[in-house]
Amino acid sequence: MTTWDKTLYIRHPITKMYQFYKSDGNEELLMASNNQLHKQSGESFVSVGNLTSSKVKFLTYKDRFVKDVVLVADYGQLKKYDGNSVSSVIPYDPSVEEQTNPGLNDLNILTNFRTFAVKKDRIYAAAHPTVKNRVSFCFIDPIIGSAVYDYFPASYFFDVATEDNDEIIELKVFRDTLIIFCRRSIWALHGDGPDLANFQLVKINVPKGCIAPGSIQEVGNNLFYLSDDHVYSLFSTDRNFISAEPVSVNIHRILKDMGISDKEKAAGVFHDNKYFLSFPSGLTLVYDTTLKSWTKYTNIKANDFLVLDEVLYFSTNEGFIYRFSDTKYSDDGSPIPFLLKTKIIDFDSPIHRKKVKRMWIAQKQWAGYHSSYDLFGTIDQYELIDFKQTQVLNGAGAVWDESEWDNSLWDFSEVSQDEIKLRKKAKSLQLQISNNKADEPISIFGLFFEYQRKKP
Repeated sequence: MTTWDKTLYIRHPITKMYQFYKSDGNEELLMASNNQLHKQSGESFVSVGNLTSSKVKFLTYKDRFVKDVVLVADYGQLKKYDGNSVSSVIPYDPSVEEQTNPGLNDLNILTNFRTFAVKKDRIYAAAHPTVKNRVSFCFIDPIIGSAVYDYFPASYFFDVATEDNDEIIELKVFRDTLIIFCRRSIWALHGDGPDLANFQLVKINVPKGCIAPGSIQEVGNNLFYLSDDHVYSLFSTDRNFISAEPVSVNIHRILKDMGISDKEKAAGVFHDNKYFLSFPSGLTLVYDTTLKSWTKYTNIKANDFLVLDEVLYFSTNEGFIYRFSDTKYSDDGSPIPFLLKTKIIDFDSPIHRKKVKRMWIAQKQWAGYHSSYDLFGTIDQYELIDFKQTQVLNGAGAVWDESEWDNSLWDFSEVSQDEIKLRKKAKSLQLQISNNKADEPISIFGLFFEYQRKKP
């Protein structure tokens, strides 16, 4: 069971959060709201400069004097935050020799910075105002010995050979490869060097492209992204083979009923072995990589997620930043309703009647808390069974009290089991478990049944 509470507030929608880690050990919390960049100051935020839009992406980098800056792509000119204020990046004026090789500086005409990524110190950006399938990359200064963000040579670009006016929506580095996400296709850029001869651009064999840049997250050894039909897992077995497979087959109906505009605004994050995918309606789908299963939340209206000190935060249109918590089991004293409904269980025999004798509910036993739940069942989708209220008392799952046994420490069990006698004949069974009481945490690990198949 997971809850969340309010931590910070600003009057306008918060579209993006970013933690600026500095080389001196200090850090700042930044956020984009109402076409302005804000930084945290105590319990509030102060504006540090204007943005072209509130739809932004941030990147920590070094300037030519090795000072920390945050680069900002906000669908306008490239901007930077130097720790004090936001300003547009002044294009570097190349020398006569540099104008010849590698060429003039294109930063003046790159006025639609939508996204960027860093691979081997070099910045790759989708920033051209009219060519939506162009990737530009910056210059590696041989004198400084590193890449610079104020010089994008005119010859340092390549156009992805997309079809049907496909456009780039996100860039992501994955296993030392730049992955180029388009709406209907995905590409991989291998290599690095001073000119295009050092690169290899290949189209990845995937079922669908990506429509939601905020959904792209590194999940273990894979990249998850949302298409118009599924959540896909992009995987690689070696450098020359990258492909994708759907991981959302079990929630396909939920995604199918959702509009494209809502999918495009999805925000994702990977935290605590779980992939969160939140939509404007408040629907949030959570994929547990350990259990290989999905959970649905209905009231997390997240514009963006951020993980700080192993704690998950999300921002909203209401101007609040919320913090997830595993120790709060009420919303300012009000109950947080919990409802779990199983799919229709037929024990792989949909047309045969069975005598369902008993069932067990395995659940977490929360130390220091009492937990209860209401249990209902439906036999063959028409006969309703009320099992009354089942309560799990603190300590009910303990076999040993705390003691020493052959130098091993035994304590109370975190897993308890409720045995429930059914004694019902049915072809199928569906269960509903619910709770609407404050400060009663619930975690269901599994359901187990004892049944006997009846002769026809």
